[in-house]
Amino acid sequence: MSDLDTELEDLLSGFRDRWCRLKPTELRELWDPEESNPFYIAEEVPNPMYGWDVIEPYWRAAESLLLKFTIRTKDLQCKQISDTHAVMNFIMHWNGLIKGMEDAPLGLDVRVSAIVKRTAEGWRFCHYVESPLGAFPYLKATYVANVDPGFMDD
Repeated sequence: MSDLDTELEDLLSGFRDRWCRLKPTELRELWDPEESNPFYIAEEVPNPMYGWDVIEPYWRAAESLLLKFTIRTKDLQCKQISDTHAVMNFIMHWNGLIKGMEDAPLGLDVRVSAIVKRTAEGWRFCHYVESPLGAFPYLKATYVANVDPGFMDD
């Protein structure tokens, strides 16, 4: 594992920690303090979020709605794109229990791509994008899961 991989895994660990402790409002600590116009694209929100005046209310709302939340990540891939910036891609699986939906826990795999900047405090986010699979893979998985056991045995 390269130094870049290790350093970005540390950033990702802090990201997972804040979500799993139900403290998404603390995610701002993981962003470049000089970033005045961050981009954040959450898979469950219809439109991209540009700027702190939109992102921070999103985090506050998530913090007030989540009863339980876990994240696990895998397949972190990192690439330095300049002296001060890198790209990180990974797969994230989340599980959530949301107020008002206590009888229906949710979970999903998403792909994440982020641009990060080297700061005095270490690597910090400046651009973050989540992308779920398209509808067809999800529909296919549902159809496959509903095949009767033994159907292919003949």
